[in-house]
Amino acid sequence: MTAKRVMKILRLVGAGLFLTAALYFLYRVRTVLTPFFLAAFLAYLLKPAMVKLEKRGLKRPAAILLLYFLVFILFLPVPLFILPKLVRELNEFLLHLPIFTTEVEGLLGKFYQRYNEVALPAGLRRLLDDSFIGLSNTFQQAARRALQGLLNLLAGAPSFLLAPVLTYYLLRDSEQIGRAAGHLLPLQIKEDVFGLWTEIDRILTSFIRGHLLVSLIVGFLTGIGLALIGSRYAVILAVVVGLADLIPYFGPIIGAVPVLTLTLLEGKRTALYALFVMAVVQQIEGSWLAPRILSGSVGLHPLAVIFVLLAGGELWGVGGLLLAVPLTAIGSTVIKFIWARLVSS
Repeated sequence: MTAKRVMKILRLVGAGLFLTAALYFLYRVRTVLTPFFLAAFLAYLLKPAMVKLEKRGLKRPAAILLLYFLVFILFLPVPLFILPKLVRELNEFLLHLPIFTTEVEGLLGKFYQRYNEVALPAGLRRLLDDSFIGLSNTFQQAARRALQGLLNLLAGAPSFLLAPVLTYYLLRDSEQIGRAAGHLLPLQIKEDVFGLWTEIDRILTSFIRGHLLVSLIVGFLTGIGLALIGSRYAVILAVVVGLADLIPYFGPIIGAVPVLTLTLLEGKRTALYALFVMAVVQQIEGSWLAPRILSGSVGLHPLAVIFVLLAGGELWGVGGLLLAVPLTAIGSTVIKFIWARLVSS
C-alpha cells in the first residue's frame, strides 16, 4: 500500500472521528441549541424578503431591521390581544375539563346504547367493545398533552427572545457562512453539493414557506369565524386548526375533530355553525389560497405521502406528522443524487 493511499485513509478516518465527536458534543448540548435552530428557521423564512429589499437599494442591516419592524407590526396583536385570550381560554378549558369529560361520556353512553341495539357478529362486537373501553381516559390524556405542549411553548420564551438576535447575524453574514461551509467541501464534489442544495431548497420553499403561510391564514380565518359564531375557545381552536393544516391530506380532518367536539359541547347550533365555518375556510384554501401560494409539489406520490404520514405519526406522534413529508422528500432527493453519481461513475 502506497504512502499516499495510507494518508488518504488516515484523513478519512480522522474526518470520521471528528464528525462523530462533533455530533456527540451537539447531542450533549442539545438543550441549548433550540434558539439556534429557531434562528436558522427564521433566517430561512426571511432571507427572500431581505434579498428583495437589497435589490431596491437598502443596505443589508437596514433591510433586516426594516423586516423586523414589519414583522413586529404584523404580529403585534399576538402579545396584545391573542396571547392573553389564549391564556384565559386555556384556564377556562382546564376548569371545565371534568365537565366536558362527563358530557363526552354521556354522549358516548347514548351512542353505546344505540350501538347495542344493532345486531353484530360476536367478534366484531368484542372488537368495538374493546375500542370503547377507556375512550374517555384517552380523551383526557390527549387534551392534557395538548395543553402541556402549549404551556411548554410559553415556557420557552427565553429561546424566542434570543432567536431574533441570532437571526440578525445569520442574515447579515449568510454569504460568509455559506463560503465558509463551501471551503470545507472538496473541490471534486462542491458543485454537486451546491446543485443538491438548490433542489432541497426548492422542496423546502414549496413545502415550508408555502404551507406555513397557508396554515397561518387558515388558522386566522378559522379563529375569526369561530369568534363570530360565539365559540368560547376560538383562539385555542384556531391554533389547533392552523397547526393541523400543515399536515397534508389528514390535516383538515385532524383539525375538524377538536373543533366539532368542543363546539358540540357548547351547543348543537354552535357546532353546526362551526362546521359551516370549517367548510368555508377549506373551500377558500382549496380554491384560492393553495393555488396562489403553494409553488409546487414535493415530488412524492400521494400513496407515499400517506404512508410516511402514518409511519411518522406512529413513530413520533404529532412531530412525526408535521415533519414526515418534508424529511422524506429531502431524503428521496439525496438518495436520487447519490444513486445518479454511483451509476454515472
